[in-house]
Amino acid sequence: ATYGVFFVDETRTLAIAMEKITTGKIMMMGGVGLLAYYAQFVAFPGKYKKDASSEDILARYDAYYGNATEWRGQLPKHDKNNNAAATERYFTLITDFFEYGWGDAFHMAPLNPAWSFERSMAYWEQNFVSTMGVKRGMKVADLGMGIGGPMRRVAAFTGAYMTGVTICQHQIDRAHAITKKLPKYVQDRVEYLRGDYNDLPEQMKPSTYDMAYFMESLSHSEDRASPLAQAVKIVKPGGIVAGWQWMLKPDFDYTNPAHLELKRGMEYGGGLRNLNKMYSDPEEFKRAGLVVTEGTMSRSEEYARAGLEVLETYDMGDDAIERGHLGWWVSLTTGVDIPSRLTSSHFGRKLTMVTVKFLELIGLAEKGTLRTAMMLEHCGYSAAISGELNIFTPCWVTIARVPENKDDAKHQKRIEGIQSKIVLALKEGIRQHTLPGEAEHSVRFASEAKK
Repeated sequence: ATYGVFFVDETRTLAIAMEKITTGKIMMMGGVGLLAYYAQFVAFPGKYKKDASSEDILARYDAYYGNATEWRGQLPKHDKNNNAAATERYFTLITDFFEYGWGDAFHMAPLNPAWSFERSMAYWEQNFVSTMGVKRGMKVADLGMGIGGPMRRVAAFTGAYMTGVTICQHQIDRAHAITKKLPKYVQDRVEYLRGDYNDLPEQMKPSTYDMAYFMESLSHSEDRASPLAQAVKIVKPGGIVAGWQWMLKPDFDYTNPAHLELKRGMEYGGGLRNLNKMYSDPEEFKRAGLVVTEGTMSRSEEYARAGLEVLETYDMGDDAIERGHLGWWVSLTTGVDIPSRLTSSHFGRKLTMVTVKFLELIGLAEKGTLRTAMMLEHCGYSAAISGELNIFTPCWVTIARVPENKDDAKHQKRIEGIQSKIVLALKEGIRQHTLPGEAEHSVRFASEAKK
């Protein structure tokens, strides 16, 4: 009986206490719990510590691009590092965003309406390496690997041994963290090297790889002949070098200001340089009042200057649509499944901006995260519109062959000629020097950020 009275009294006390807790307080407590879970387990943009603040990286990145988001009738000035230093800062800044929105594959691809976003991405990765001819036991290089998602799937799919290269140490760290959780079969077949693909790491010896590819990484260089020549260096005679890259399509009009604005938005928001067509007519540039340089010449000429024979070149996006797939831009507009609709789609990117604005406000995401989201939205919007207008594709595939009679000594002379016009970023020290006008730009950026 004593225990019964005690139980009733305690129950009444608890009921009275519960009545005092308002619905608002319960919601607040739930919100705090959700935030704690989010901070601990969710890889949201702005979460991981970088080697500099997002605001500092943005100020430096903008200095590389000069006129930044607007066309203003000119290409960005020639970059002495072949855009390598800007690319390193760009990916240090945005890798967390891409991982949040795109998973471990930092590329776009056509979408099958019956499949998930991830399955479509993986399918076209497999299609790409199958077209190259990658087979079990081959030694293959992924030049510009991101955080290594595609190369890990290539290793699992084909049984090839993969070496990935990125200039961004943050991406190397993320790749190792992800790989630790994978089967030993994959772990034994992948390695990650930090390096500039304008000057590959010493571990990658001449004529020791069966194949090499660039998956949406070539367009980060101003003169693509430089990284292509490095690929030729490490690939055996008769081997394959392939590119899956961003490309302007024949309908792009250099005299159309709207087209040029979209091009500029993709370049700035995507960390790219001088998007162009596979085959360009110099007269196009003259009519538009542009100066023809090695950075603006057609992509086909860059393959030739690197010492490659182009076997086939085509828009994989058009090829996919003929097979019944949706255009690659759908991932940027509506998405195809719940994950893509909540992250990579137009709605998803707006939701991300709202989320990071809140996370930045409460201190979970560092300052500059929202501005980064806005920069990426500029790129996503420009790319989606350009895809719908049929003036651009991120899925242009080129399969090229290293000459059977390649001579390593002669090819090294070719590389030295190309590199004579480049200051190699890692050898110079990416963050050990100040860019022209960078201090002034940083002051202006800080003032604009407060506004």
